[in-house]
Amino acid sequence: MRKLIGAAVAAAGCAVLCPAASAFTAPKYAVSPMTLPSAGARAAAAQPARWLVGARPDVRVDKVARGFGARPLELKGTYVVPRDHARGFAAALRRRGALAYAEPDIALHRASVLDVANSGWARGVVVPPTVAPPAPRVTVGVVDDFVDTTLPDLAAQTRVLNGPPAITGSHGTEVASAISGAANGVGVEGIFPSVPLVSYGLPPDITCSAAASGIIAALNAQATVVNLSFGSSSQCATLFRVVEAAHGSGALVVAAAGNEAERGNAPSYPAAWPHVLSVAALNEALAPASFSSRNAAVDISAPGQNVPLDTPVALDPDGTPDGVRIDSGTSFASPIVAGAAAWVWSSRANLSNGQVADVLRESAQDVAAPGYDPQTGFGLVNIPKALVARTPLNDPLEPNDDISFVDGTAFRTADPYVWRGFPRAPIRASVDEVEDPIDVYRIRVPAHRNALVQLRTTFGNADVFVFPGSRRTLQGTPLARSVKKGRRTDAVTLRNTSAAARRFYVAIDSASSTSLNSSYSLNFRRR
Repeated sequence: MRKLIGAAVAAAGCAVLCPAASAFTAPKYAVSPMTLPSAGARAAAAQPARWLVGARPDVRVDKVARGFGARPLELKGTYVVPRDHARGFAAALRRRGALAYAEPDIALHRASVLDVANSGWARGVVVPPTVAPPAPRVTVGVVDDFVDTTLPDLAAQTRVLNGPPAITGSHGTEVASAISGAANGVGVEGIFPSVPLVSYGLPPDITCSAAASGIIAALNAQATVVNLSFGSSSQCATLFRVVEAAHGSGALVVAAAGNEAERGNAPSYPAAWPHVLSVAALNEALAPASFSSRNAAVDISAPGQNVPLDTPVALDPDGTPDGVRIDSGTSFASPIVAGAAAWVWSSRANLSNGQVADVLRESAQDVAAPGYDPQTGFGLVNIPKALVARTPLNDPLEPNDDISFVDGTAFRTADPYVWRGFPRAPIRASVDEVEDPIDVYRIRVPAHRNALVQLRTTFGNADVFVFPGSRRTLQGTPLARSVKKGRRTDAVTLRNTSAAARRFYVAIDSASSTSLNSSYSLNFRRR
């Protein structure tokens, strides 16, 4: 890392540099882990057989990868490599300054629970039968088991991306029917009947790399809502980067919050990551299902216990081979919300992906504890209310939750500088303690110039931190900060005394004690 020669920073209460500024608490997400197989054959053999190694996208390493038997994934710069070659491959990348991260190719698990008795409910509590769906204007991606396209409910609207399908599991078909089951008088009726689906079939034992490839395939097939009814208590940087890239491409990712409430209640990823709509399960009494995970990442809830679903006839477990079963789990609450999102987006096509998520949260029907709660989030998804809810603030330039998301490390290109010394309109955006914890912006201060950074909080309480342009992560102590309480204006002055322009990273986070989110206006002025 090069040093900032001749650059200086001043903030409220600081003369030039502020080395005593308190450490910035960066979010603990899977941005750039560095985990390699244990040394020694016996220790290594107990770890996953495949490893994921990431290279900086701007460095060509394909020839090096082939030498270690590493196979490239669809996510540019990411490789699957046999465990025994992972250390050598990572070392070769490190020598070239190209190593971004390394991690095991972890297992993910479908978020369903044991079959239970029929009660014939679910769709009616989300949208009344008198409300007619709009013409579909979006496509929903189902990254799961292959969808059984021989079923009348799903045949016409489903396209399989990596077929021919081998129907070895029922989970993907059940998920698809909750979203899109046709209103044809047979089987079940999905939340948004006959909305187009693209199905990417995952193997029976889901891995991080397979899930990441499936999401990319769904995005390439023009899916703008992607449902993920699986998860793990362990994080995977490869999947995290794909999920964040999906959000950056304009798609909305919806995921099952998990079924761990009675087994330690560990958070489930991808649902617990930023920019993912995390869905909890309700029972017939509109109370939290006993198995549904509870944590601050939960955004919204939907029916997830005793849900009627289509299933492959050959795998129908209830003794009546009619292709319909009852199943439970956040696996099925999640696609109900994905279908609701597709409905709302088809009716309100001017919304961004983040606005669709906000509309669903803000219009949800409060259940369980009053207001937001970690069991049900903002409440039961409600399509009629979402159709008429106010249009929320559009949060620009997402995802920008860490330096690696804006400097070209995680994605193919770096974000443009939001300020280079010329007048511009203020940036109006928001941060959320869970869904969008940090906003990071790249700025460039001209030679021999000062810059004033002003943060005006419009809701909640946001603070501003400044990091040098040589940083690769937000971990550690910032150069400067301004952390005034409430809506008082925060200000930081950047001084560049050198003969060359200098880069800085400006980070905004929420410090509100009364709300999960804070909105703000960020302004830059040359001085």
